[in-house]
Amino acid sequence: MKNVFIILASLFLGIHGLFAQDQVLYKEADVIRFDKKVHDFGDVLIAEGPVTCLFTFTNIGTQPLVIHNVISSCGCTTPEWTREPVKPGATGTIQATFSNDQGPYPFEKSLTVYVGVGASSLDRPVLLRLRGVSHEQKKDLDEVFTTRIGSLGLRKNQTSIGYIDQGVVKSDQMQVANLSKGELTVETATASPGLTITVSPNPIPARSMARMTYVVDPARMSEMSWGKQQFEATFRLNGRDYADKLTITGVIKDCFENLSKSDIENAGAPVVERSYYEFGEVRKGASVSASYTIKNKGKRPLVIHKVEGQGASDVQTKMPLTIKPGGKAEVKVKLDTSALDYTGEVIEVLTVITNAPSKPILNLFITGNVK
Repeated sequence: MKNVFIILASLFLGIHGLFAQDQVLYKEADVIRFDKKVHDFGDVLIAEGPVTCLFTFTNIGTQPLVIHNVISSCGCTTPEWTREPVKPGATGTIQATFSNDQGPYPFEKSLTVYVGVGASSLDRPVLLRLRGVSHEQKKDLDEVFTTRIGSLGLRKNQTSIGYIDQGVVKSDQMQVANLSKGELTVETATASPGLTITVSPNPIPARSMARMTYVVDPARMSEMSWGKQQFEATFRLNGRDYADKLTITGVIKDCFENLSKSDIENAGAPVVERSYYEFGEVRKGASVSASYTIKNKGKRPLVIHKVEGQGASDVQTKMPLTIKPGGKAEVKVKLDTSALDYTGEVIEVLTVITNAPSKPILNLFITGNVK
């Protein structure tokens, strides 16, 4: 009986060891690199039929890679990919075909890529995007790129890069055009700290389109910042500076990529006793004081990096605010109704940026009526 127990225990430990090995998860940056994660088809005609793009990836790790699956966000996009294992140093591809048969409209589709690394996998899927604008008939560049900075055409001079993880570089692209009859060399004249812009091809041939890539690196900003951020750039075109700006907005939040499962389970966890503060009815110009109680239900300190309003609100509590496990703290805010450009029902939203993986961003509200 004793020998049987030892054998069973050995088998259990062996299986458990294999299971534990399978649980090793790899970071994307350590094992795989894509030539791009966004493909912009630009302007396409419905009459052209399906359009196809190609994403190329390189195995930069030490074990073979396998693309287990690629899932499209809709049935109008069909992916094909390298099926065989990709050896270290070798490359593979993911091809995506958009049907382009659903009518004239801007489109943005995504591909969720599940990557195997040896006997394990990445800690999260890789997200690829393809986008463009379908037209019934071909449009002139001046009709498509209606915003101009000199001879540089843009669809709009404001765009959003979305959420930005603290300490992680994020990039995106937009299509631009040279609206002149000669080559256009594009340089960045001024740029906010942390923002880098490149254009390809550069110079842009006459009456042609190009891709503008904008990169935000929080580590290169003048100081550590949280929450809503606005980055601006001006351009030098063929040696001449222009004052018109391109504005890129984003929201910087905490990064949880390097946290273990234990770190996440034991992290701080915010609970708001009452997220709405109702002030009733006041006259325009009155000042309203609101207070919120935030508790930490986690096992480690909860840090409130920043609380920000929409312009009429001023946070009175000094940030950052650290709340011990099991503790609580008050966040005090003052609403200046004279700063509102309207009267009537008011819903002022406060955005709270935390170090909690479960709730990195949460909202508080000030509501009432201003007459």
